[in-house]
Amino acid sequence: MLRLLVAEGNTLEGRRHIAESAGATPAESYAEVLRIIAPEAVVDMCAPADAGGAPPQALESYDGVAITGSSLNIYQREIESLRQIDFVRELFARGIPMFGSCWGLQLATVAAGGEVEPNPSGLEVGFARKIALTDRGRVHPMHADRDVMFDAPAIHGDIVARLPQGAIATARNAMSDVQAAEIRVGQGVFWGVQYHPEYNLHDVAAVIRRYGQALVIKGFFADLAELERYAADLSALGTDRQRRDIAWRLGLGSDILDDRLRWAELSNWIASLVRRKTSRETTK
Repeated sequence: MLRLLVAEGNTLEGRRHIAESAGATPAESYAEVLRIIAPEAVVDMCAPADAGGAPPQALESYDGVAITGSSLNIYQREIESLRQIDFVRELFARGIPMFGSCWGLQLATVAAGGEVEPNPSGLEVGFARKIALTDRGRVHPMHADRDVMFDAPAIHGDIVARLPQGAIATARNAMSDVQAAEIRVGQGVFWGVQYHPEYNLHDVAAVIRRYGQALVIKGFFADLAELERYAADLSALGTDRQRRDIAWRLGLGSDILDDRLRWAELSNWIASLVRRKTSRETTK
């Protein structure tokens, strides 16, 4: 049996705001996906941004820790970010495998000595398009079953500007040279992506609605009515994935619509934990 921990990247206020539009906090949604991928796993949650946000069990009892996205900007170094940096450094020190989406990748980068900055190209909203595996990424187990180029749900305005020493970039696109990476510190191994494999279309629609007028101001939509039509299309397609008309109109393929393909990195990470756990138990 695997025991997994999902670390919420948002503050209390941030996760309440997200739950109002999405119906769940990022950690709750993430945990549900992990339970579907690995029905045998026990999945706990914690909020290391909070004072007293420790996990329900001792860290060493977990086989792996997944880190959600966040509305924080790590270069601002608020106390909520600093607590999470310390949390990830402890995970590295203990050799506990980690996976991170978006903020999770940025958090591990900074914890290991790299740099994160605002993206000079601006926001990557809704979907990260034409993500291409690097030469190292094509043979990396994190991306098993991925095509050499694919799309993925995404929402971020910050990017990894410099990876830590020894880290490898495994995917990139026109918006970011680091769309996925492996980071190692001592015995600790982190796999992370700048996109959100855990997001479904309803999650993306909620993000679009939550950003609202800000996306209109930035030119992604002509007005709020157009934004709402786009979000409604996403929600309709999320409910009925046979809506070929919507999928065609929005340019969405199986890499978005097929859960198995969209969850590839998460499934591969869990598979690596199973292999690691089995190997460890057979050598006892």
